[in-house]
Amino acid sequence: MSKNTKEQEIPYSYLVDNIKIFLIFLVVFNHIIAFQLVKADQVVRFVWYGITIFHMPAFIFISGYLSKKPQDVMKNVKNLLIPYILGYTLTWAAQIWLGNKMDYELLRPSGTVMWYVLALFAYRLTIEAFGKIRFIVPLSIIFALWAGTRMEFSTFLSASRIVVFFPFFVAGYLWKSEYTKVIRKFKGKIVVALFVIILLFVATNYMIGNNIPVDLFRGNHSYLASGMDNVEGMVVRGMMYLISFTVIFALLVLMPDKRHPFIFLGRNTMGIYFFHYPIMILMNGLMILNIPQLMNVWALFGVSVLFVLILGSLPVDWVYTNVMGLITFILFKREKKVEDEGLEDEYDSEEEDRFAVLAQRRMAIEELAATWDTSFDAEEKEDHEEGQS
Repeated sequence: MSKNTKEQEIPYSYLVDNIKIFLIFLVVFNHIIAFQLVKADQVVRFVWYGITIFHMPAFIFISGYLSKKPQDVMKNVKNLLIPYILGYTLTWAAQIWLGNKMDYELLRPSGTVMWYVLALFAYRLTIEAFGKIRFIVPLSIIFALWAGTRMEFSTFLSASRIVVFFPFFVAGYLWKSEYTKVIRKFKGKIVVALFVIILLFVATNYMIGNNIPVDLFRGNHSYLASGMDNVEGMVVRGMMYLISFTVIFALLVLMPDKRHPFIFLGRNTMGIYFFHYPIMILMNGLMILNIPQLMNVWALFGVSVLFVLILGSLPVDWVYTNVMGLITFILFKREKKVEDEGLEDEYDSEEEDRFAVLAQRRMAIEELAATWDTSFDAEEKEDHEEGQS
């Protein structure tokens, strides 16, 4: 293994596991409270806004951090594009089964959570090129702020979200474990925690107090489509970048880097993400989320914990992994060694012939030069003998 490859491989620490567990819980919790409870409880709405500001940016940052190895296109097709198609189809099927109308728009994954998987597929295909650009993080932020002024960045292929969240992915890609070691030496952890809480409190108050839609933090639409002018939209989205990066750094400082009995959940987040939303759609359609006992933030907190524990369990992960493996086995041919049709030999022989001709010419030149030297020495010797006589 080359030195460069070793440098690209970041050890998967318990810190990363714990951050992923925390963030996937927030994803599940934020989705389940959005169905009914956010509409009924203003305090929950406040919490919902606060989580939405940073939870996907932080998740995408970690995804970028874990994408440092050289990317394989076919591997990403199998691990991301196929789950994207199946996850979208599962969500669509849940809506249709409930009698709801939902057009099957695979290239426009609004109404599902699978946009993240599509975005991750796009990021991993391009990150090795974009990661080499100088100042790529600030440049991508500037581009994302500008993209919000353009209507063409929309839900089609999640173009808007891919652009808006790319700065977090590339920042994670460029982040080094050495940076984490440095910032984790900071002693004032309580100060960091209080600062983040106050920052989120102020930002959420500003958003709700000014009737700014949460869609702006989701990055799914232009500023105008979110009911804002371009200047205000850029300011608020810029605020989202500032707050999100601050929270990400705080997570790297505050989250424990220790093993615990549920550490395996950090490595099984894909199954949680894949299954949780279709199940919630079914629960909501069957009026389960309207039960008075579940119209309570602590009850839904507990339900979210159960979602994470069950869907992240080893049996569910085994089912998810093997079903995906079976599908890719059916769809894709086994990798075989390409049959040698002699083209390389033909080109190699031409190359060898060319070198042979050059070698022959060089040998002829050297022989001719040697002949000249011999003739010159003979003439010089003859002249010298004549001079002595």
